[in-house]
Amino acid sequence: MRLVHISDTHLGFSAYSKLDQHEGINQRELDIYRAFQQAIDITISLKPDFVVHSGDLFDSVRPGNRAIDFALKQMIRLSQAGIETILISGNHSTPRLRETGSIFRIFEHLEHIHPLHEPGIATIRIGKANVVAIPHSVSPSIAELASKATPSEDSAFNVLLLHAGILGSDVFKMDEFNEQAVPIGALDKGWDYVALGHFHQHNNVADNAYYSGSTERLGFGEVDQKKGIVEVDLSSHTIRFHEIKIREMLDLPGLNAEGMASSEILGEARKMVSGAGIDDKIVRMIIKNVAPDAYRSLDVPAIRQLGSSALHFELKVDRVEADAQKTEGEAQIGLLGDEFKKFVSRLDYPDAKKARLLELGMPYLERDQE
Repeated sequence: MRLVHISDTHLGFSAYSKLDQHEGINQRELDIYRAFQQAIDITISLKPDFVVHSGDLFDSVRPGNRAIDFALKQMIRLSQAGIETILISGNHSTPRLRETGSIFRIFEHLEHIHPLHEPGIATIRIGKANVVAIPHSVSPSIAELASKATPSEDSAFNVLLLHAGILGSDVFKMDEFNEQAVPIGALDKGWDYVALGHFHQHNNVADNAYYSGSTERLGFGEVDQKKGIVEVDLSSHTIRFHEIKIREMLDLPGLNAEGMASSEILGEARKMVSGAGIDDKIVRMIIKNVAPDAYRSLDVPAIRQLGSSALHFELKVDRVEADAQKTEGEAQIGLLGDEFKKFVSRLDYPDAKKARLLELGMPYLERDQE
């Protein structure tokens, strides 16, 4: 018996300011939709016995009409394929007040689709499999509910489905608002598979317990992560990860600008960007250890322009703080000539220009000093 595990699709998520030229909508929002459609394409081609989605189908409690329409179309595809599909709410799509209502109600009329959003433990029987699902909940907590959930002795296969961080020797959390976490010991009850949602990287947490990961990258913290869905054969306990093709995200190596003049920094940045192949990618560049004088004269707009072919070019410039200054009353100023030499030496100018400044300025300072 086989299942497909999908999670953290975050439909409706958008970022940056670029619009898709053909669709006229935010490009990252469209990327999210395309990733989810690939997930459904792969799922239908695999013809599993059932599908579990472990939370955060939508990016917000109140998704826009476009996200709702897209989600419905994909659920209808699964419904028409006759694939039983269980959806649980995650922290992003669970309202803080129960009176607000859940967007998951829009799926209740679809055959083979089982949307679960009420706090508590829900059990759904699909053939020989017993699926115990725990939608996102604060009161009672998911940890409390997970401690009570148990496999069924009358079922050939038992699957636990929940959306939470895991606390153990390794910690799997996103540090988000409304986040819930479960001790890793709560998963050790003889489940044939534990389908986890919330943590965005595909990961094996414990015996038969996996995060499928998100279907798209939602930040630079996920830059090196592959994205996809998980196929599980419950009979043989084999796991197969199916990767999804998504937009590339590139975190350029940090540019150490220590001792560089502003013109040198620009030159090194140009070399780095030109050799990286950034077209249509999401790119970040960090320039660190920039001296104060170089920082003041740095042509930041010119560096940003280097990334114009990327979908998004994020630039971060870390300035080195000036040498710690003494508190008032303890400061000591040397002779004017000496102070002037120190000042000129720190300027972001070519050596020839610095020498010319000293040549012109020192005679005046020495005469005043006399």
